[in-house]
Amino acid sequence: MRVRYRMRIPGNEIVYRSLKVDDVNEGLIIRTSYNGEKLELYVETDSIGSLKNVLDDYFKNYEMSLKILEIVKER
Repeated sequence: MRVRYRMRIPGNEIVYRSLKVDDVNEGLIIRTSYNGEKLELYVETDSIGSLKNVLDDYFKNYEMSLKILEIVKER
């Protein structure tokens, strides 16, 4: 079974650069892009469990990026 998932979420260039994936396992495709107002994540994998892990990591890093930007803006 092949699982494909695509989503778009609010973001900016800084968040996009912090979420770019640089290392993936064979059989796993993770692409992230930015169109000027939205981040787009595309995942292709062999299992639902793998997709769940990718999304869990992605959202943890997304939230962390937003919190760091907020802290930097406050200073």
